[in-house]
Amino acid sequence: MAYNFDFTYLKNGSPIVTLSAFGIAFNKGAIESLGTPEEIIIGFDPKACAIGIQAKGENTAAPSYEFARRIKNDWIRIGAKDFMKHLSRVSGIDFLTKSKQFMADFDPETETLIVIVDEDHLK
Repeated sequence: MAYNFDFTYLKNGSPIVTLSAFGIAFNKGAIESLGTPEEIIIGFDPKACAIGIQAKGENTAAPSYEFARRIKNDWIRIGAKDFMKHLSRVSGIDFLTKSKQFMADFDPETETLIVIVDEDHLK
């Protein structure tokens, strides 16, 4: 069996996405799992209470957000105040008064970083 070790994984950390009253923040592990794209698209599945993040493809009409150029201190922050208020209400998790970190999973098949907003996925 052949292995493909990432020797920066421990330093970069597991993919973590922080939700706060101001928006969404991605750590270096989350940024690199997406491949550090120039732009991303963000979707929401209300039934699963999950956020999906993908690199913007050429054939998408979805609104996109600047990503790679926004790296500061190994983090990227995207403002989304209104969505955060809605998500906090829908999920029942108060990350408006104090930010919360969630463990994210990267699905290589769909090339999507998935953040399930529930108690089980809190860091």
